[in-house]
Amino acid sequence: MKKFKLIHGVILIMSYLKELQRKVNKYKTKYKVNDKKIALKLIWWNIVQIISLKTSKDKISKKNLNKIALILSGGIGDILIGFNYACYLREYLKPNNIIIDIFVNNAGMVKSLDGGAEFNIYPVLEPIDDKYLLKIGLVRYPQVLENNLIYSKHSKNKKLLKLIDVYKDFYKKNTRFFDYLPFMDGMTNQFSLINGHKRIQQPDIANLLNISRNFKYTPKIFHENRILNNLRLQPGKYITINRGVDNQGNVIESTKLWSLHNYNALVNLIKINYPNYKIVQLGASTDRCQLIDNVDINLVGETSLDALKVLLKHSVLHIDSEGGMVHLRKALNGGVSVVIFGPTSAEFYGYADNINIASKACPFSCEWLNETWAKTCINSLNNHICMKSIDTNFVFEQVKKFLKHNESIN
Repeated sequence: MKKFKLIHGVILIMSYLKELQRKVNKYKTKYKVNDKKIALKLIWWNIVQIISLKTSKDKISKKNLNKIALILSGGIGDILIGFNYACYLREYLKPNNIIIDIFVNNAGMVKSLDGGAEFNIYPVLEPIDDKYLLKIGLVRYPQVLENNLIYSKHSKNKKLLKLIDVYKDFYKKNTRFFDYLPFMDGMTNQFSLINGHKRIQQPDIANLLNISRNFKYTPKIFHENRILNNLRLQPGKYITINRGVDNQGNVIESTKLWSLHNYNALVNLIKINYPNYKIVQLGASTDRCQLIDNVDINLVGETSLDALKVLLKHSVLHIDSEGGMVHLRKALNGGVSVVIFGPTSAEFYGYADNINIASKACPFSCEWLNETWAKTCINSLNNHICMKSIDTNFVFEQVKKFLKHNESIN
């Protein structure tokens, strides 16, 4: 038996190396001298191989007969949309009692984000000894990475068979959406908009799951009173502000950010006209978020995910650029956000019940038109005009309208 396992292991390694060399040759031909694209493709391919790894079992194990492995990647917003997709997928397959295990790069962070036992969450680099019924990768659109229905009682399940056929057909017709990520993100946005989908609905190929424009998934939240009391905050009596991007990328002063000068002026206007509301600045870290003047409480780099969820849920208003905190507040049913859009599409990323502000000075979304779009504006005629043309007084007027309406109904 030991000899068989050793031989089997050697065969697996040789097979892996052979396929790796084939992939390297393929990507060299396809991407030529673009080493970054080659590296990104090889990293993703290797992650898929790790997830698909098996040791000595040729058939799906009994404990995984009713399990789907869902592999997610990206920042907080992408992960939340992935969890939302998982909720709809589970409902689609509800009569079959199929369990969904989720694999992510930062399992500890994602467990805190989820806050409960909604799904089993594992690190993506943790080898899976047993095969799953299905393994699905999700960045923008779901992709079937492995299909083991033939070994299970679900081999004739019409819903599963339809889902697999739809996903495989979509991949066949739109391979570039999967092979060239993240460089295809902008194009996938346009494709989804043409088909009536916003970002939250993007994984719903052919409307198979009927994903709506609101979250079905809601992260669990704990210790709300304690967290607010420790900060001497009352629900609905403070405004949260974030000016920064998360820790997923190496860009700090992103083109997605409205200027610090504008934020300083906006906070000043709010404090003069609405002194009863405390201003709380949030942010990943002081390295990534410049501090705004005159805020009442500075929590940049000081909050856990548990505290962040509480703060976002109970603030009367959240002010931000398009990013993870906006998606998180929406998933928490936390209320309205004022979202200041620049290079990314308000039409695609915006939620209908938010106040989405975008300039018409540059009406084009430039997300991933080149590799440095998030760091350097590509508009050589009017640099960063999408953000520079958004006036502080206009943003304040939107804040004022909301606060007046909120006070009138409360």
